[in-house]
Amino acid sequence: MVIEHQKLILLRWLLVFCVVLAPLYFLPQLLNDMKIAGMLRKDRLEGSLTFTYTGNRTVRCYTENPSDPEGTSYVFFPSYADMEQIGVDTAACRVDFVKQDTIITVKSSEHSVCCFETGTAYEARFYNSFGRQIGKKSIVFLKSGGMPTMYITTRTGSMESLNADKNYKEKAFLEFLDETGKVLYADDLKTISGRGNHTFSFEKKSYQINLKKPEDFLGMGKGDKWILLCNVYDPAYIRNKLTYDLALQAGMPGSPRSEYVDVYFDNAYAGLYQLTEKIQIGENRLEIPDLEAQNRELNGKVLDYNERFLSADGRQKGTVLSRIPEDITGGYLIEHDYGEKYDESVSGFITDTEEHFSLQNPAHASREEVAYISGLMQEIEAAIRSPDGCHPVTGKHFTQYIDLESWADKYIVEEFTRNNGGGSTSSYFYKPTDSVSEKVFGGPVWNYDKAYGRVAGYNENPRDLGFMTLHLEYTSWFYYLYRHEEFVEAVKREYREKFSDYLALMADQKADEYLERIEAAAVLDRARFAHVYSGYGASAMDYRAQAGYVKEFIRERKAFLDEIWLQDAPVYMVHFQDENGEGNRCLGVKAGECIQRLPEGRMDAAEFGGWVITDTGRMLTTQTPVTREITVREKRIPSNENN
Repeated sequence: MVIEHQKLILLRWLLVFCVVLAPLYFLPQLLNDMKIAGMLRKDRLEGSLTFTYTGNRTVRCYTENPSDPEGTSYVFFPSYADMEQIGVDTAACRVDFVKQDTIITVKSSEHSVCCFETGTAYEARFYNSFGRQIGKKSIVFLKSGGMPTMYITTRTGSMESLNADKNYKEKAFLEFLDETGKVLYADDLKTISGRGNHTFSFEKKSYQINLKKPEDFLGMGKGDKWILLCNVYDPAYIRNKLTYDLALQAGMPGSPRSEYVDVYFDNAYAGLYQLTEKIQIGENRLEIPDLEAQNRELNGKVLDYNERFLSADGRQKGTVLSRIPEDITGGYLIEHDYGEKYDESVSGFITDTEEHFSLQNPAHASREEVAYISGLMQEIEAAIRSPDGCHPVTGKHFTQYIDLESWADKYIVEEFTRNNGGGSTSSYFYKPTDSVSEKVFGGPVWNYDKAYGRVAGYNENPRDLGFMTLHLEYTSWFYYLYRHEEFVEAVKREYREKFSDYLALMADQKADEYLERIEAAAVLDRARFAHVYSGYGASAMDYRAQAGYVKEFIRERKAFLDEIWLQDAPVYMVHFQDENGEGNRCLGVKAGECIQRLPEGRMDAAEFGGWVITDTGRMLTTQTPVTREITVREKRIPSNENN
């Protein structure tokens, strides 16, 4: 009886174990198996796999196309990562990384240190606690090479708010390492924020980082504001770098120095970036007096909440300040702007010919400061538009208002690169104090991702002059300047002495130097943003081929400019006006040549019927030789002819 009773008790406990305790024991494993299976179905590998590398840093696994369960996933490592010592942890019961005859097994119960080959696909097979395969993924491990690495950890641990609003600012921590993994900088940032206009709409965005104090990054000079350029609109990666270095070698003050870097945000690979100096007034940048700093010193450091003013005619705007500096003749950093960009600026002015200028410094300009610099710029406009180059009231020649050399340099850079936005935005001028110079200077240079034939149409023309007038929003100033012999001679002189020889070096050497420098890093960036670059067309995926287009454009452009500015080949102006005779986009065409691609019309595409030569009534086409100065107007197709 005792034995039977003991058996009964044992059976009862077995029943309790099977009904109550066993589910409690196995339930967490079952739930975890279900969770991992769900992640794999949704292509979310970051919750099931964690990779660590040199310095115990973690990196996330990126899935190329979340909507494609069969798509390839990537793990991106910086230049200094030791691929023979990659730590792997998994939330799955077991993962096998399979490549041909090689199997690397990782279990949830242990931290594994593995050796992965880069550039080839592993099939990661995920198993549940019962040993059954619950999913698989193709994973490629990629490693950069010879590239510094910047890690930015945001306060919130997410880029969501930063990527949603470029005016949003967030605190963050920055670590900057060289290509060997040596720490160059590690400290809290004051803020990080997004930047850009059209490019901010892309998944890969540009950012501004504000340091607590000035630092020298990679020998570029100390500064407390730095820009991370995404170059997303440039499939070749080299347009901005080529142009900034061109301006540096030409000795243009304030030209930004830059270097390529790999960037990680919150442990996630963010791409290949161009770390560059911000266009600003300051030591190691544009070294002229900082009027904004003086305004803040006199009126309180926070001026964002001060009352703003708008003149009665709407042509001047700024900030109401109770005190102004004793000397307001400089320094000014002025940007030619348009539309929404001008509207967003706190301070600025509009000239008689509707040129819009924003004041980048002082950003919070007083009435007196805006009146001073707008008055000076208005006098420049009046002088350069005058047939004899003299102001109709003051009698001063335009060369007494502008630094001829720097304006010629600025024009050459914009004209040579065929910069789509050169006459509309990101076009800078500056003014030091009168004690240094009473003249306004051209520069610094900025923003060339849409240059070198990047924008289809007339911007692809290597064999004509555009005078910065081809964009629908443009400046007419350089067109008027080019009507004056003094300016043209300065352009020819500067081109001969500073630019022509270097342009050949750009195409034959510099471009390849940059491409070799980014070769390994570009593979990672292309994998991470393949869906973005493929939107430009299949050819955009080959960045070296894209760079080939840039190099060929440089060669063709140099050959043409050499003919015009070194060999004095004659040029005829072709003026493009709307159907009412308004506007003056202008091309300078070598005598006897045809225009390769004509500008588009301002009217609706359905109504635009081409360009009519005003004095003959004939159509201007790409087969029409230009043998004299001509004016053409838009031809409008009546709506009934479109039906």
